[in-house]
Amino acid sequence: MTDYRTLFSSPGAGSAVTTPVVLSLLLLLSRAASDPCYDPGGQPRFCLPPVTQLVGKAAAPCSQTCALPAASPGPACNGSLTLDLDGSFLLTSVTLRFCTAGPPALVLSAAWAIGGPWRPLWRRPAWPGVLGGPKKVTFHSLPGPKTRIVASYLRVEFGGKAGLVTTGVRGRCQCHGHAAHCATRAQPPRCRCRHHTTGPGCESCRPSHRDWPWRPATPQHPHPCLPCSCNQHARRCRFNSELFRLSGGRSGGVCERCRHHTAGRHCHYCQPGFWRDPSQPITSHKACRACQCHPIGATGGMCNQTSGQCSCKLGVTGLTCNHCGPGYQQSRSPRMPCQRIPEATTTLATTPAASRSVLHAQVAESAQVSASSSSSTSLSEAAGPEWWRLAVHVLAVFKQRAWPPVRRGGQVAWVPRADLSCGCLRLRPGADYLLLGSAAEDHADPARLILNRHGLALPWRPRWARPLRRLQQKERGGACRGLLPPTRSPGPGN
Repeated sequence: MTDYRTLFSSPGAGSAVTTPVVLSLLLLLSRAASDPCYDPGGQPRFCLPPVTQLVGKAAAPCSQTCALPAASPGPACNGSLTLDLDGSFLLTSVTLRFCTAGPPALVLSAAWAIGGPWRPLWRRPAWPGVLGGPKKVTFHSLPGPKTRIVASYLRVEFGGKAGLVTTGVRGRCQCHGHAAHCATRAQPPRCRCRHHTTGPGCESCRPSHRDWPWRPATPQHPHPCLPCSCNQHARRCRFNSELFRLSGGRSGGVCERCRHHTAGRHCHYCQPGFWRDPSQPITSHKACRACQCHPIGATGGMCNQTSGQCSCKLGVTGLTCNHCGPGYQQSRSPRMPCQRIPEATTTLATTPAASRSVLHAQVAESAQVSASSSSSTSLSEAAGPEWWRLAVHVLAVFKQRAWPPVRRGGQVAWVPRADLSCGCLRLRPGADYLLLGSAAEDHADPARLILNRHGLALPWRPRWARPLRRLQQKERGGACRGLLPPTRSPGPGN
């Protein structure tokens, strides 16, 4: 006799390890191949649990057993007998055994509830003769899906007195073609559901497989429950018949309770306050990232769900609105965290010797000017480096400390060539400017205006005229006398 242990034996030390692995694989393959609800290719198919003997009990006051004494007949059942099957079953046969010859007529009915309505299944007319029918009567259900009998209660109506010994009911659990095994003794009987169905009778789909409506399986189509497309962010969904109709019968599932900060029918986009990270797949737990908008620089906590760009306040820039943009500088106001920097300025000052006094001690001249034209020339060698000459027209003089004073009308401003080369001077011809600077004190003509990088030239705003006139009147009235340095007066020593 061949020893079964030699079937998997092989030389070497690893045979003892590989044998349990091979046995486990063979066991799994045998279970997969023996599942009646799936074909060898893994596709779902119609399946039914086996037929078993069902346990019934009498719900009406009538004994189900009777003894047979020699001189007296068994107990008689008058009227009808109701049997509770303790669950919903597909009936295949019903057998009634009597103590003596059976009643002349029988009517078998089935119902879902104890109170009916009752559906007649089989009717037997009275037998001819005085002795009545046979002692054993069996009713069989006809084959075919349209003649299947599903019932939870049975009722037998007698046409006369009957001494009933036993009742035998055979059938299978009502699993709607989605299970091949059933626990008939459970209360209620429960099917071991397949095809992603659930319930005692496999009468609904699992919470995560409701993309199609539930249907009972048939030999032509198993009608399995299909999973909803939730991108691994939800564990349950619901079926929407209207969406299923609009999709042409392809999909009707709506995901519920999307996790990982996702939202939508398929959990396919991010919740408000989060944006889609393109470096992560949509099925990742980190597919949605928080906006992280700056609490002061942003207008709120929401951002663009595609780019993550927050909505910034005026002058603020950055993905999270965390710094000021070009032309703006940070302020201390939480409402306006970034303020505009004054526009690019052009200088109006004195020669290098006089510019130091302008910055530190002297008050610069103020004039509203209009740049009209420019030409190039150079001063004498005693004046220093090369200069450019710019024709300006003085419209108003608000404040000055030079002597002789700057007059309104046509004037000539002198600009160092070095400042023009570096782009420090930016005056547009025909535009009005507010100039702040000093006269050239060390030049032969100190009334001349010098334009260089040490002064200011601001584009003129008409609204500045009234405040400047008001300050000019205050100065003439002596309000600023204590704040000014000593004024240079004309004289031979100067």
